[in-house]
Formats: sequence, structure tokens, C-alpha cells
Amino acid sequence: MLLLTICILSLAFIVDYSYEYITFQKYNQKPLSLETPDGTNQPYHPSVVFIPKPWNGYRYWMAETPYPLGKNGDWAGLKPYRARWENPCIHVSNDGINWIIPKGLNNPIDNLASKDILNHGYYSDTHLVMKEDTLECWYRYSDPATNSLYILKKRSVDGIHFMRKDTMINLQDSHVSRQLGKIIISQALIFKDKKYYMWYVNKVKGKRGIDFSTSRDGINWNTLKHCILSDNSINPWHIDVEYIDNNFYLLSYDQKDLILWRSSDGLCFYKIKKILSPCPIVGSFYSSGLYRSCLLKDNEEYKLYFSAFEKKTSIGLMTGSSIDSLSIYSVGGKHVTFWKFPIVYLRIMKQKITSFIYL
Repeated sequence: MLLLTICILSLAFIVDYSYEYITFQKYNQKPLSLETPDGTNQPYHPSVVFIPKPWNGYRYWMAETPYPLGKNGDWAGLKPYRARWENPCIHVSNDGINWIIPKGLNNPIDNLASKDILNHGYYSDTHLVMKEDTLECWYRYSDPATNSLYILKKRSVDGIHFMRKDTMINLQDSHVSRQLGKIIISQALIFKDKKYYMWYVNKVKGKRGIDFSTSRDGINWNTLKHCILSDNSINPWHIDVEYIDNNFYLLSYDQKDLILWRSSDGLCFYKIKKILSPCPIVGSFYSSGLYRSCLLKDNEEYKLYFSAFEKKTSIGLMTGSSIDSLSIYSVGGKHVTFWKFPIVYLRIMKQKITSFIYL
């Protein structure tokens, strides 16, 4: 009788284990592999430009800021503090899937000085702009000690050697803040018709909006305009805007989902669809959440690069021949193999038991 019970329980376990593994395959994709200078290889907050004719040897250029998770995926425990490693880095690719650091470039392209670290300052929010034959990396610097915020830019004509950084926007300047507001978050820029178009989130807490401005030189900006979203229930946090096929496409992260919008004028955006939500099953690389992501269209398809985190931060990829056909692309096989699934299986069981207890 005992032997029969053991056999039945063993069979039940094997069936359940196999079922959970098969179910998990829908979410078992692998993110991009990117080397980061902090040694954790945890990239975040991507911005990607596609150049049809290879520029200095590569068609895809990415800027990102590592934002590594600590031991066991904890937010804390990183010395001296997590945001200290959030420095702008550059990667290149010729297929948009396999990425390397271009030979001769040392990441990050900008690093904090000792006084910045003492003040717990940090960089963030990289965004790449291709202006004629020059690659521009725009990013933020925040100084909590003085409550100051700057939008900076570094330029390169070869993608390897970046010139000294320029301060493009200083929100401590009263004239600038009157034009653009008191805060700029996740700035997204396009250089078009010999001027910069910039969109950004205008608040940290409460109901946030997206503001828009233009500039000929990137320093002197026109008075902001408020963008209108067709769905007022969305509260954008980090954004990207790209100009594709004569339309402006806004990709917004609302602290949960990625949502895609379209506009003909860059001011009134109509919601197309929810593109992606965090995976509902633990073990997937995007089960704990998403973040700022970016969209492009190359010669073959649409590519959407999205920030994600679970035990570590990473950048995933969605591909499709159209906006409606985007699906997650697994880079180089499965994220979790059958023989490494036991740990994930135990976490899934824990998740189910916890959910049952709270019912």
C-alpha cells in the first residue's frame, strides 16, 4: 500500500512538473546578452537607433544605463548605492540581436566624479540621436544634495571617441524652467527638419503628463506644450518617441505595462494597444516588471527593446512584421532549461500556495 502511494505521488509529481514546464514555455524566452562595466552584465533603459547604411561598421547603436540588482534580486545592498552604476554605455550590432562593445570604446562614456558620489548623484535616462553624421547620447544628471537636474549630451563622429559633455538644459536656470517646467524625466528626442523634437514626463508623483518642445540648437527651447493622450487613465512614467512611416509613435511605461500610441502631429496621441505586461509566472526574466523601452523599424521588421527585471535587470526583444504581430524573441535558446527548471518549479509552487492563502 505504501509503495502504491509512493508511485501515485511520484507519478502525480512528474505529471505536474511536466505540465508546469510546458506551460512555462510561453514565457521562457532569453533576453539580450550585454556586457556592462560594473561587472554584473545587467543593462537597463535602452535607446536604439537603426542606420540602414552601416555607420562606422554597424547598423544598430544602443545606449543604455546599467541598473543592477543586488544579491538575490534585492534592491538594496549595492555599494556605495545602486544608482552610482547607472552610467551611459554604448553597444553595437549588425542584426539587432547580437551586441558587442565596439573595439576601442571603454564603457561607460561618462562616469561620476568623487564629489558626485559623495552627494549620491547619478546619471540616468540615456537617449541616442543620429544628427546627420554625428551620434549624440543625451542623458540626465541628478544631484539630490542640491536638488538640481541637468540634461547632458556627448557627441561622437566615429562611435568610439566621445567629445566632452555639454550641458544642454539646466533646470536651475529660471528662464529655462519657465520654458520647460521644473522637471524632465525620460527625455525622448528626434532630430528632424533641422531641429530637435523633445518629449518628456513632467512629474514624479501624482498624475503625470507628457510635455513637448522644440529647439534649433538643443539649448534654447520653445515654450512647452502639453501632449494629449486619448486614454486619460494612463499615468506615464518612462517613454520613448520615434518617427516611423510619417507618424510619431509613443511607447509609454506606466509602472506596469508597455503601451503604444500613434500621432500625426506629435501632440495628440491615440492609444493603439497594450504591447506587453509583466509575466504572471515567476522564473521569466520579465516577471517582476518592465521599464523604459524603445521601438524602431529597420529594413525587415519592427523591433521593440524593453527593460525588464526579475533576479537581475536585462533588456528583452520583441520582433514582428507589423505593430500587431510583435512577439518576444528568445536570444540564443531558452532562458530556463528542463534540467534547471526545478528551482523555478519550487518558486511557482510557492507563488500558487501564497496566492491560495490570500484568497
